Amino acid sequence: METLTVCHKSLAPARAMAAIHLKDLPAPYWDAELTLTCLQGLVNRNVPRLFLVQDVYDEKWLDWLVERGDVDDLVWLSLDEALERFLPAVEGLVLVAPAIPASYNVATMLAGIKNCLVATPAFAQSYGLLAKLPAGARNNLLDLGGFRWGKDVEAYRWFYDRYFDQLSHRMCAMMDPWDLPLRDYMVEFRLPLFWVSFSYDRAEAALAEELLLRLPPNIPCLGWPYAPRSQDPGVGEDMGVILVNECAKFEVCSGYETVSRAVSNLSVHSGTKATLQHKSLPPPPLEQKVYVSFIRTDGDGPNFYRECYRSLWDDACHGRFPMGWQQGPTLYDLIPDILDWFYTHASPNDSFVNALTGIGYIHEENYAYLYPPEQRQEIWRDYLRLSQAYRERSGFSCLTTYHEMSPDKLESFCQLGFKGVFANYGRSFITSLHNQTEEVAGVPVFRACLKADARTVEGVVADIQKWTPRDRPEFIFVSLNNWLTRLEYAEAVIAALGPEYMAVTPEQLVGLYWQSKTA
Repeated sequence: METLTVCHKSLAPARAMAAIHLKDLPAPYWDAELTLTCLQGLVNRNVPRLFLVQDVYDEKWLDWLVERGDVDDLVWLSLDEALERFLPAVEGLVLVAPAIPASYNVATMLAGIKNCLVATPAFAQSYGLLAKLPAGARNNLLDLGGFRWGKDVEAYRWFYDRYFDQLSHRMCAMMDPWDLPLRDYMVEFRLPLFWVSFSYDRAEAALAEELLLRLPPNIPCLGWPYAPRSQDPGVGEDMGVILVNECAKFEVCSGYETVSRAVSNLSVHSGTKATLQHKSLPPPPLEQKVYVSFIRTDGDGPNFYRECYRSLWDDACHGRFPMGWQQGPTLYDLIPDILDWFYTHASPNDSFVNALTGIGYIHEENYAYLYPPEQRQEIWRDYLRLSQAYRERSGFSCLTTYHEMSPDKLESFCQLGFKGVFANYGRSFITSLHNQTEEVAGVPVFRACLKADARTVEGVVADIQKWTPRDRPEFIFVSLNNWLTRLEYAEAVIAALGPEYMAVTPEQLVGLYWQSKTA
């Protein structure tokens, strides 16, 4: 029986892999990377055989592919050698219009449809790209600057009026025009791309909404709506996620976020396979203590597992105390080899939990808002079915959620087979000392006690102590967000709380809660 996959998957990687260090590219570096990343998508569409190394983390994941046995023969190439080897697969050249940022996304989509190389005019001229193309491709030149678009929305409108039907309708991406690493996957699978700028141009936002509503509901939206290091930071996380959620698309954070670069080489990683199994420790004997479960947030996207989570797991403190790690279910499709590393190197103190909320990152109350009520209910039921299917596949016993939601929605998640629900990214407006723990449909729900803007060890300790009820035993959920860049901070929190508090995994917290009911 065919296995359900929400995300596109590449074919298995070639045993012989070519690799390029992007730091060795000639100037202009960014322009060369644009061309090479789009070429990677064309090359890897048939058989993944080109890997681009943007930093030390890509080096580690390439080493892991070799260690796992996916790759037997690794050959390092220069840009010239890569072009000589791979340009025969190219059927033309698309030149971007640098004054129109949207043209980078339009060119990326055209590359996927027309099997073309993408380049800036400056790089194409300085590197003599046209002359390097196969003879049959040299007459297939499309210069987007010739359209004289005045705004980004004009470029997107021109493209979608002509090519919408030639794109994948299984996925889409909110893509910062200057973010490059994801483009191999975008080209390979011809994903629809869009961007809403920081200025929030109404016509641009309306076009994005129109595009999202033309696509089927309950599909993933890759990329990321906030790009603080880019020339245009975008519309921001909240507005961007709400936009795609209202159109019944769930976010898969994969672009350049604040603490993790965009995930790269998805055209290679998505072709791998893994069998993931991990069992954390059973709960300890129940005592008159405050049991605390720490969960590191933001594991919903592959970018965090590629960089931020790997950095934390390389920390000498890893494994010395119990910790829950969010994991987005679609990572099973996109980066199974990377997940395999984490499961292989997991300690008994590690626990993987379903990231917020269900199959993807959503603001629960906004999901499918722009659809008629009857259709909205059908979309929601399908979303729950997808979430349950991926929960069963990944073996998650605990779920984390983003925010407070209506009682019926919370109950619907509690009926998907989870043994425990860890609610909210941070302490919500309704959280009190009396409702931090409650049962919904026979499932314990633990609300986050820590405010989302806690940033120091001292502040976290003070907040936990303030929000600890007086009864014993007590059960506390602490959501640790992006201030936790080193595990020693969490270890210091545990030490400062003292012997009255005991850190446990999320599964252990659930078990201890039920022990307290029969004690």
